[in-house]
Amino acid sequence: MAQPVPPTRDPSHGPRDGDPDPDSIGADPTAAAGRRRSAAPHRDADPAPFAWQHGHRLFLLERDRLAWVLAELRFDAESCHYLELHRARYRWPREAAGSLLGRALSAGNALADTLASDLTAWIDAHHGKR
Repeated sequence: MAQPVPPTRDPSHGPRDGDPDPDSIGADPTAAAGRRRSAAPHRDADPAPFAWQHGHRLFLLERDRLAWVLAELRFDAESCHYLELHRARYRWPREAAGSLLGRALSAGNALADTLASDLTAWIDAHHGKR
């Protein structure tokens, strides 16, 4: 299921109680990305990638300048990081979405339906109506 990215804060206001230590944020690239991007559902030039996790697998779908990129990663608990298993580029969003949905079908129809709904909402919010 896609997870929303937390909204950004104005850095001039200083840290709030419960905010993570800024030095530890730099060590986690996903935390830094979360601070740069807004979770508001609107079209922006650099939206957060669509992320879908199933078990130890993480799928990321992102539009770059020339293509749609779908990456599959696996979490390795022993080394405590993700390993990239597969990356593919697609010219059209329907090709990338079809590939992602095809992988989800192996997990069952209900999960594939949820993924399709989340993916449609992400595309509509960040890349306009189909």
